[in-house]
Amino acid sequence: MVKRLPAAVRDVPGAGGVRESNAASVLGAIRVDGPLSRAAIARHTGLSMPTVSRQVAALIELGLLREVADQSGVRAVGRPTVPVDLNDDVIAACGVHLGVSTTTYGLTNLRGRLLGSERMATPAGGPEEVLSRIAAEVRGFLRHWPERRIIGVGFAIGGQIDAERGLLDHERLGWRKVPARAVLEGVTGLPVYLDGHVPAMAAAELLFGAAGRAESSLYFYAREMVGVAVAVHGRLHRGPGQSGSIAHLPVGGDVPCSCGRTGCLEATVAELAVVERAVKAGVIAEPDIGLLRAAAEAGDPTADEILAERARALGTAAGILRDVVNPELVVLGGQAITDAPGYLGELLRTFADTTALPGTDLVEVTRFGPDVQAMAACTGLLTQLYDHPLSVLGA
Repeated sequence: MVKRLPAAVRDVPGAGGVRESNAASVLGAIRVDGPLSRAAIARHTGLSMPTVSRQVAALIELGLLREVADQSGVRAVGRPTVPVDLNDDVIAACGVHLGVSTTTYGLTNLRGRLLGSERMATPAGGPEEVLSRIAAEVRGFLRHWPERRIIGVGFAIGGQIDAERGLLDHERLGWRKVPARAVLEGVTGLPVYLDGHVPAMAAAELLFGAAGRAESSLYFYAREMVGVAVAVHGRLHRGPGQSGSIAHLPVGGDVPCSCGRTGCLEATVAELAVVERAVKAGVIAEPDIGLLRAAAEAGDPTADEILAERARALGTAAGILRDVVNPELVVLGGQAITDAPGYLGELLRTFADTTALPGTDLVEVTRFGPDVQAMAACTGLLTQLYDHPLSVLGA
């Protein structure tokens, strides 16, 4: 029987009580600054030494922590201290990112290092058939790590998520109220955590990227779809009901949008829209972003201008959103940015020209590159583990 993720894992405020909160504090301190002695953990967390000792013992028993040799070389008088660190060798999180054309799945350890990942064409068919086929592929993939305790499957998608009921909608796929969690759990035999793909990517930046050290951050994503997520004090903002959208943010230009207007962000920068413009202009014979980049690299001025126009639109959007949110850090992600490094300068120049706030050196590109989708799906589940370690592991 599939073990359903407990209510605490679904972001119920205050779930788990003081013991859960103390365990999360200890685990978080070690994730960020470990290895640490128990005394150092107490200083980082403000917890008493007896509380730290109890939590460390519990987390070691669960396989999340391990004692390590002291590498400092300092000989202390009295009882030696034994540092503790994350145990990378036991627990792993699986993640699946379902895209319109490509589905990516992978497995990470506690530090967010990808142990392996695969890509497949998103299957055709009805939603439950598609999900069942993907889940079967994932089940076979996970057999390569029999020594790992796999805590579940994070599932990220660009549609709308009802995480509490395990349902999803996806307008472009024509999916409505699909019981995704039940289907995926039934095939994989693992608990499943659903999340939107942009919040999941932003969560990866908070756990393992520069955003984790910033008081506030804006994550900006662009590939086939566009999206944004805001975090304050290490927590993502999640509004009520449906996710917010920047698809129709006006960035100028004459590119028509399905909404009837021109110059909407997604219609201007989405990968399919960009390559279709290139085909119409006679730059490439078929809608393929790789062909468009190759044409630009070969010196085709029209191809170069199409990609430069996309970069300027991205810079304009990032500048507008920066002024609205005023974050300490802006993180750019998605293949529209990471796969076009030659146009990053154009994007940043337009960003600087657009923003009205002082300072323009707060922008960073994600370090995850083309692995961002797999990392994001895994990290959505890891976030739950770090926030609620005892509940996730059934302690």
